[in-house]
Amino acid sequence: MLYLQKGNFQKITRWMAGQWMSANQATFFGCICIVLVSLSFYVGLTNGKFRWTLLLVPLFLILRLMMNTLDGMLAREYKTGSVFGEICNEGLDIIGDNICYGILFFVPDISKVPVVLFIILTWSAEYWGVFGNSMPGGVRRHETFLGGKPDRAVWMGLMALVLYFKPDLIEFAGYYISGVCFFVFMTSVIRIKKIISDSKGKKYESYTWIGR
Repeated sequence: MLYLQKGNFQKITRWMAGQWMSANQATFFGCICIVLVSLSFYVGLTNGKFRWTLLLVPLFLILRLMMNTLDGMLAREYKTGSVFGEICNEGLDIIGDNICYGILFFVPDISKVPVVLFIILTWSAEYWGVFGNSMPGGVRRHETFLGGKPDRAVWMGLMALVLYFKPDLIEFAGYYISGVCFFVFMTSVIRIKKIISDSKGKKYESYTWIGR
């Protein structure tokens, strides 16, 4: 439910942009944070000498969320928003999660099945969120059951911290990720139910680019 705090989060992060940062720059910095999360995870989990990089994972995840918040906020503030920008924003959310957490697939000591399931469910949750725009009412769904993007960042950041202090627990990482999968799955269920609920009593039309 961390998304409900987005308004407060925006107030906290707005000062970072000052008067010099543009929406595109925020997006660029966000991309850098995505790469840094992935590298910190992989290096910290595969090289004992650099396990300290796991401590950087929560920091880079927070910075990623800040940049993701800023890009949309600055685009609205400076009136530079566009359809292309919206497409990039939504696409980068999904691709970014794939890069941040998909790297765990290549960590030998972590079971691959939960990681793959986690990525698939993340795609599903984000798909249903965007899908809400095309339904009657046209609202981007952000409802979560502790499985939205900010929630996922908290779960995975917490895992990185635990594995830094207790590296032997990596054998249980697959079970942990499976538990997070449940929350992401329930997030999809809640968004679907909300789309159906909010569409009741409203006119629905189905069409494609070649007609109805």
